[in-house]
Amino acid sequence: MIHRLLIFVLPFIILLFEIFFQILSDYPGGQTNMVIFMTSWMVSWWIFGIAPLGITGLIPLVFLPLMNILSIKELTPYYSDSMIFLFLGGFILARGLEKTELSERFALKVLTVTGRSDGGIVVGFIIATASLSMWISNTATAIMMIPIAQSVIHFLKINTEHSEKDIRNISTVIYLSIAYAANIGGTVTPIGTPPNVLFIGYLENLYHIKIDFWKWVVVMAPVAFVLLGLQYFFLNWLFKYKIAITGEFRHFVQKKVKELDPFNSAQKLALGIFFLSCFLWIFKDPLNHLVASNLLNDTSIAILGGCLLFFVPYNLKGFKRILDHDDIATLPWNIILLFGGGMAMAGSMEKFGIIQSMVSMFDHLPASSPYLITFMIATLVLVLTEVMSNVALCMVALPMIMTLAQAKGIDPVLVGLPTAISASYAFSLPISTPPNAIVFGTNKITMKDMLKAGIVMNIMGLFSLMTLGWFMIKIFFDS
Repeated sequence: MIHRLLIFVLPFIILLFEIFFQILSDYPGGQTNMVIFMTSWMVSWWIFGIAPLGITGLIPLVFLPLMNILSIKELTPYYSDSMIFLFLGGFILARGLEKTELSERFALKVLTVTGRSDGGIVVGFIIATASLSMWISNTATAIMMIPIAQSVIHFLKINTEHSEKDIRNISTVIYLSIAYAANIGGTVTPIGTPPNVLFIGYLENLYHIKIDFWKWVVVMAPVAFVLLGLQYFFLNWLFKYKIAITGEFRHFVQKKVKELDPFNSAQKLALGIFFLSCFLWIFKDPLNHLVASNLLNDTSIAILGGCLLFFVPYNLKGFKRILDHDDIATLPWNIILLFGGGMAMAGSMEKFGIIQSMVSMFDHLPASSPYLITFMIATLVLVLTEVMSNVALCMVALPMIMTLAQAKGIDPVLVGLPTAISASYAFSLPISTPPNAIVFGTNKITMKDMLKAGIVMNIMGLFSLMTLGWFMIKIFFDS
């Protein structure tokens, strides 16, 4: 309680000090110091959760104009950045999949196909979790998969011959697979997890570089596939189990599918809109070329898909639509405001030369080795994100890291993309990512098991990223 009070009061003490210091002296660094103060204020509140994330993200909108540093007109574009609307469209599409129970139906359908053996059950959970996490938030994916896992484990306890150790081990593997696959799956698409969107937004704002949706997927999908495969074999080796699976298991899963509502017109429409959005994301360049206009971009496609869920009725008689007024409140507006605050913070730091000044401290790093610089930074970010929010870390670190790369004559994409991805490869602690915390909260995973598996997963994640990932990034993004 005391540390929270201090963190709450400290910004105002520093603010008063800064104001009086500027009044009593006429030194040119006043505005720069105020931007540094604002940044420290926001980061400390993000890390310690003093105020809601979105409200903290509004600090620049009030504070910078008040101190005559940047005007409202200069700041508001950061809160309406195209990348923010890309993520908003992704949130709306995800809400449509959740509300119509398509995501849960998909997970159970995967298990009916793969659930012919004990290892197949684990594969099913990995495939379903990673696939859903590409489009739905990794937090929502983990929350949805946990009840399915609990039902499956309960069935195995009652209806199979096994030892207690076998059930305990397969339970550990399934729960850890959900957490890890949710983290990994979120890295496959630009909208899969917040660090991805932050990186793309900073890249466009600071360097006017755009990354196509399809290119991101082509680069990151092989890395995720390899890491998910390594995860499966490693967890099965670490927590050995042997359980005989009969046809009864498939009947059990099929029964769970039947307990869901029948495949109805709402689900068909939601699925059609989702596939339409994916089709446009993948083929937007040929379509734009066909009409000789830049009609489509990733953001407009995401918003189009989201709006169709509100506009198009699945039942003409009652004009019932998939999403309605009530669904607006369920969208994560705090994350939207959080991104806006991060963009404003990075923009103000860049304008006043703060990022460049911080980068100059790293001039001693060898400029001749882009790989070494990227490897060192990705490793540092991976370690830090184990003990702090990957969103808060990327908010501060990504602009500095990409400016460092540019100062060294390195394409900022080569350093920034692996850094953003490494922020999602935190597997060792419950506090590292929301899926880790959700899985640990089931009380079926011990801290010892998560650490034992997570440390090796961290190493494998970094290895996959800096070998195959580096190779793919160099092919598609190295200018």
